[in-house]
Amino acid sequence: MLPGPSKAGLRARWVTTLERHRVVALGALMILIAVSALLSADFSPYKLRPVKTFYVVAYKWGYVFYDSQFNEIPYMSVNRGDEVEIYLIPASQIIRDPLLSARMNSYVEYENRTRWHGIGPLPPNDPRITEEIVASHDLPDHSMFIEGYNVVVFTCDKCVKTGGEGEHRVRYSIRQVLEEARASVGYVRFVADKTGSFDVYCTVYCGFGHPYQTVKGAFIVR
Repeated sequence: MLPGPSKAGLRARWVTTLERHRVVALGALMILIAVSALLSADFSPYKLRPVKTFYVVAYKWGYVFYDSQFNEIPYMSVNRGDEVEIYLIPASQIIRDPLLSARMNSYVEYENRTRWHGIGPLPPNDPRITEEIVASHDLPDHSMFIEGYNVVVFTCDKCVKTGGEGEHRVRYSIRQVLEEARASVGYVRFVADKTGSFDVYCTVYCGFGHPYQTVKGAFIVR
């Protein structure tokens, strides 16, 4: 009958097994710490961040800002470290009054803001504003550049097929544009890693009011 393992041998084997378990546990802990760092460190691209969504309508000549629930807001405000996504919608795709828009050859729902407030050297309600809007009808696209972040997003009005209803197709809301004409909508996503108040402006030539299509302090990072 062969002798069984000695007590010393059993003890050595038990110690070896325990050490292995310690090494595995230590390795698992190190992996957990590394993953946690990747998900939490400010510099990490894998950090789990709050996402702030904004919808911006670009018109001749200005911007209108909306929050994630499509409520109009005066500016876009986020916290440092937030992930920001912006949808830029061309006003040419939002027509609430197609007959009036067709008659004036312009998209009056948003551009009335330009008429009411004036643009550049043209005072409020100056008839030349309408003339300039009509003259720039073939330049429907805009962009939005966030100064200080070097972030830019573009619209693409020509990317949408007009179909039988032509360019004055009735769309009553931003939500409807996102459903039916998403190809015209620009999109950008980035991390707000610098605090401050940043201006936004258009970088795509869109007619007379292009040099004045700027909103001071439209993007705020706290």
